[in-house]
Amino acid sequence: MVVKFRLVFLFLLSVIFFSACSLERKYAMKFIRQKDSSTAVLVVQPFSLDMYNNNKYNLDSINIPKGYSLDSLLFQQTHLLKHISDSIFLESYLNSFINSLRKNGFQVFLPDELEAFKNVLSPAYIFRFAQVELSEEIDPYVISEDFSGNNLYKSFDLNLVTLSNWFEFEARDTAWRKIFFAEDAISDEISGDVFLDKRKNTPVLYYNIDSLSVKEVYQMATDVGEKYASYLTDFLMNSYIKKHFPSDLKPKVFFHYDAELKMLFSSFKQEEGFQEIEK
Repeated sequence: MVVKFRLVFLFLLSVIFFSACSLERKYAMKFIRQKDSSTAVLVVQPFSLDMYNNNKYNLDSINIPKGYSLDSLLFQQTHLLKHISDSIFLESYLNSFINSLRKNGFQVFLPDELEAFKNVLSPAYIFRFAQVELSEEIDPYVISEDFSGNNLYKSFDLNLVTLSNWFEFEARDTAWRKIFFAEDAISDEISGDVFLDKRKNTPVLYYNIDSLSVKEVYQMATDVGEKYASYLTDFLMNSYIKKHFPSDLKPKVFFHYDAELKMLFSSFKQEEGFQEIEK
C-alpha cells in the first residue's frame, strides 16, 4: 500500500513538472533545431595568458637580483606553471571552446573573418576573452580524526592550479552587453585510510598523493573550453526561452543541452554556469 502510494505520488510529481516546463521545452527545442539560421558568435581571443604564483613567501628584497622583478622570482618558484607554455595552453583552450560551440550548432567566426560576420543575417554576438589568469598555490589539507579515543592530526600541502576568466559578451546590433566570470581549479589528490596499531594502541595513517602533472594542466584547458561553450549555449538558449515566453508568464525551469547525447535536461534552478558581474 505504501509502495503504491509512493508510485502514484512520483507519477503526479512528474506530470506536474512536465506540464510546468512543457512550454519552456518547446522553445528550447526550437532554439536547438534552428540549424539553417543558427546564431553567429564572433570569438575574440585573449591578448595573453597571465600566470601567477599566489603562494606567499617571506622574501628579502635585498637578495633579489637587480633588474629581476618579484613576480618573475615568485614564478620561478612554481612547481607546474613554470613548465607551461602560454601559447599551447591558450590554443588548447580556444580550440576546445570553438569546436564545442560548432558542435552545439553555432556559426563561429574569428576576428580575421569580421566582414563575413557583419553580413550574417541570423542573431549575432561577440564573445570576448577579456582576461584569462592561471595561478598556482599551496592548498592546505588537514586530516583530523578521533580513532578509538586517540586523535590523529596531519596536514598536507597540496598543489592547486586555478583558471580564472572574465568575459565580455555583447550583441552585434544592439547596446545589449554582459560581463561574465568563471573559475575552475584542479589539485593534487590524496587518498588513504586510518588503522589502529594494536601494539602501540595508536592510529596510523596510510595515504597516497597523486600529484598534478603538466599534462593534466593542459588537459584542464581542453576540458574547461568545452565546459564554457556549454555555459554559453545554455545562457543563449534560456535567454531565447525568456524572450519568446508569454509576457504575463515567467519560465519556471532552467534548461541544459548536452551536445554529445543530443538531449535537453531541465531543473528548477540553474546548477552551474557563468557568474554575471552586475557592476
